[in-house]
Amino acid sequence: MSFPLENIGNYVEKVATWNPKQSISEDSFLYIDLSSVDKDAKTIPIEEVQEVLSSDAPSRARQLVEGSDILVSTVRPNLNGVAIIPKQLSGATASTGYCVLRAKAQSLDSKYLFYWVQSHLFVNDMVRKASGANYPAVSDKIIKQSNIPLPPLEEQKKIAAILDAADALRQKDAQLIDKYNALSQSLFLDMFGDPVTNPMGWEKMQLGLICKLQGGFSFKSSDFIDDGVKLVKIANVHFQNLDWSEVDMLPNSYLDKYPDFALKTGDILMALTRPIIKSLDSVKAITVKADDLPALLNQRVARFKPNKNKINNVYLMRVIYSDYFKNKVAKYSSTSLQPNVSNKQIEATEMLVPPITLQNQFAERIQHIEAQKQQAQAALQKSDDLFNSLLQRAFKGELTA
Repeated sequence: MSFPLENIGNYVEKVATWNPKQSISEDSFLYIDLSSVDKDAKTIPIEEVQEVLSSDAPSRARQLVEGSDILVSTVRPNLNGVAIIPKQLSGATASTGYCVLRAKAQSLDSKYLFYWVQSHLFVNDMVRKASGANYPAVSDKIIKQSNIPLPPLEEQKKIAAILDAADALRQKDAQLIDKYNALSQSLFLDMFGDPVTNPMGWEKMQLGLICKLQGGFSFKSSDFIDDGVKLVKIANVHFQNLDWSEVDMLPNSYLDKYPDFALKTGDILMALTRPIIKSLDSVKAITVKADDLPALLNQRVARFKPNKNKINNVYLMRVIYSDYFKNKVAKYSSTSLQPNVSNKQIEATEMLVPPITLQNQFAERIQHIEAQKQQAQAALQKSDDLFNSLLQRAFKGELTA
């Protein structure tokens, strides 16, 4: 059963705007900018929402939002930066980089609309209509003139309830993974203590004395081909895993031509440009897995080459993910408009060096936690697949009788 198509703009209300700098009050307000939305979780983490004085308001701070409003980023529509405003952010101000959709409650369910703007049908439509090669964007007008499959209100609510249940299942699986991550961090602190205060009195050494950093090679874009060896660039280094959503390839012969830059399973890599993921509050660092290979190391990505007699890779990875190390990296890179750190700065960072036997014991215990975490990740993949399947079926009229 197919649903009639209607213009979104006919079913949403006008949103009030204001200019904070013209306000007679010097009070602060909550500002939701383009970096506030978690594009993967489709949420707005409260810690990512800035509190801004009216006199310091960015020029884009204009739109007054309410709970249940839908934000749709108008820039880079392929990234699908969408979120629903939670009640605690009602009254906040959103950037004009968002199209704010406030559903007319008598004819359009806000949750149904929220799921529609996540669908492949909507995203692909926006990508086709975007303009600008380097900074693709759509306008509010384009979004509001686009069509939405629109069944009766009660059926919209039934569809939204089914998708809510599927979404809750995958959120539960994601939370279990977060618990395993927290357990690993707790184990690190129990065995080694806080790296800042060093309560156990471990030896401190500059990282470079026990682990060298190797920079990548400056491969030429003119050498890129459609199929071959993957090239690990800054954009591919995320958190825990390499992100291959966008990848450049080099000829297979380059593995022999540039053997010093060929990656191996277990290699630890870190992005030296924009080295911190703000949404995760973590350093961009990963461990190379077997299914990432074959791959070559590009410039501005560093490979850690530890002395195996002094430092265990698993222990080193946990140090890199610690707040202590992240704060050091943030300090190094805070003076630049384009945040960068150097190999020498990382090598000069002091770290705790407990006995290698204790590091190895820690690694064994982490491996047990990781095995359980992998099972949770497999469950999350299944619940993600289920949600995406239901999401695509929902707007074809296949979820309700």
